[in-house]
Amino acid sequence: MTTEIDRVPAPSGSLSPSLAILVAVTAVNPLALNLYVPSMPSVQQTFAAPASIVQLTLSLGLVGTALIQIVIGPMSDQFGRRPVLLTGLVVALLASIYCAVAASIEGLIIGRIIQIAGGAAGLVLGRAIVRDLHEPREAASMLGYVTMGMAMAPMIAPTIGGLLDDLFSWRAGFVFTSVMTAIILLAGWYTLPETNQNRGKASSLSAFWRDVLELVTMRNFWIYTMTISFVGGTFFAFLGGAPYVGDHIFGLTKTQYGLYFVLVAVGYALGNYISGRFASRVGLFRMIFTGSLVTAGFCIVIVLLSIMGLENPILLFGSMFFVGMGNGMVFPSSIAGVVSVNPRLAGSASGLSGCIMMGINAAFTYVVAFLLSDSLLPMALLMTGSALIAVFFSLKVPRQAD
Repeated sequence: MTTEIDRVPAPSGSLSPSLAILVAVTAVNPLALNLYVPSMPSVQQTFAAPASIVQLTLSLGLVGTALIQIVIGPMSDQFGRRPVLLTGLVVALLASIYCAVAASIEGLIIGRIIQIAGGAAGLVLGRAIVRDLHEPREAASMLGYVTMGMAMAPMIAPTIGGLLDDLFSWRAGFVFTSVMTAIILLAGWYTLPETNQNRGKASSLSAFWRDVLELVTMRNFWIYTMTISFVGGTFFAFLGGAPYVGDHIFGLTKTQYGLYFVLVAVGYALGNYISGRFASRVGLFRMIFTGSLVTAGFCIVIVLLSIMGLENPILLFGSMFFVGMGNGMVFPSSIAGVVSVNPRLAGSASGLSGCIMMGINAAFTYVVAFLLSDSLLPMALLMTGSALIAVFFSLKVPRQAD
């Protein structure tokens, strides 16, 4: 049985890519990002490094993803989707192999930056290929499938990473990522045609910067971007602190941590479903504001549980289920708002907003390392502060966007 995307002839005359390969290339970045997270305590032990230094293997990888997003799009406009995407996957593969044999924490940090940034090519260009092949309304439907498929990577990656760490070592996770990236690269090499029929006609660099300057002067661009950034900050503060919490406070094995983390990913997927099902009825403001409130409410619940001494993995990850759900409700509607502030600049708005969001989220993953203690309270307070800022910005989402 073929999907709709399979039936669209590729502009180059060859077969168009299947939905499965587009999901796969967009999953390389979240797979590399999340599979490693349960192993951070093991990396700390291997290199006898402070937690704040090990945290850079996560936070600087996010910085790399942030910066590369505003480069990959224009490059693919100029040189084509296929060469830029395949080059990114090759870079991600080589960096994964290097990380597997890294002999120092400094080398691992550098490898992680390159690995995650290389994988971001699939994250950006998988969606661009869909837009090349479909009219806007059809593209929105296809992107929904791609996005839901992408949610599977962070859902299962921590479980796989934790299991490999328990059975072998943290290096086994990078071996697994290398194998998966190689398979996806080969599949993409043989099945992905060039879909950009306007390559070589990209705007000049000066025109690009004029577009950026226009965006940064638009109030609504900042409202949507700050809302999504600080809602996301709650998740990334947790992502940065949870491995320490699981290992030092709860005494969880890496496998147990990965299984608990599934609750967060399921909550996020549910939030995405709620947004897709009801956003068109209730409007962007209500969906974003409600999702921000849900996120803030359950961050506060974690604070209260900690104050009352009720710190256990079931209560923490159970609360994080709803934090993830709130994130899932906010993200799609906020992204829709970002790309709607000026339809002519939709691509630039998406890339610039993504860069800002990832930069802020990277800061949260790093700052949390300095707050970790024998209690959940410092991490929970950081998450709550981020969530309350998101609520503040969500109140400023224009009602007329509905």
